[in-house]
Amino acid sequence: MEMLKSPTPSSLALTLLLGLLLGSATTRYLSPSIVITEDDDEVDDDDSDYDSDTTPIPPSTDPTQWGIKNAPYKMVFAVNKSLKMGPGKIAAQCCHAAVGCYKRTLKSAPSAVRAWEITGCAKVCLKLPNETVEEEFTKIKKLCQERGVAYYLVEDAGRTQIAAGSRTVIGVGPAPVSVVDEITSHLKLM
Repeated sequence: MEMLKSPTPSSLALTLLLGLLLGSATTRYLSPSIVITEDDDEVDDDDSDYDSDTTPIPPSTDPTQWGIKNAPYKMVFAVNKSLKMGPGKIAAQCCHAAVGCYKRTLKSAPSAVRAWEITGCAKVCLKLPNETVEEEFTKIKKLCQERGVAYYLVEDAGRTQIAAGSRTVIGVGPAPVSVVDEITSHLKLM
């Protein structure tokens, strides 16, 4: 007869995290968008039937107010593919952007950083269109500034594959996915 092992601290933490994520997903994605009261004989498609308390609440425009309630979170890296960097160089440049974004968000929105860490530290690499790289860098910076999202633009030191001052990657976040998507959803995955 096998004896049951007692749970380890790491398995308990994983169970707690999964419970939090499942609870958040259930609340966010499975909540009804139409509320029927006893007085309603039928439901029509009119907006008046929507109860504002059941629709997802968008993240505050003030990043200092972001927290676990605004999960999921992610950090995004938009890569300048026109520079023809090798995979190792791209990885290094994304790491520079990650560290820069992390440090900036830690100062501006520490609760957002904690929520991002708790929910898995999601990171996504996107590619910038070759013909509009500089325009995209400017557009992303402007959108980040308007929404209060930390960003970090990496300019290479020029020691290896590319010229000094070349803009290689812009990192965005970590921030709630819905906010990051407002800034970068038009870009394609690498």
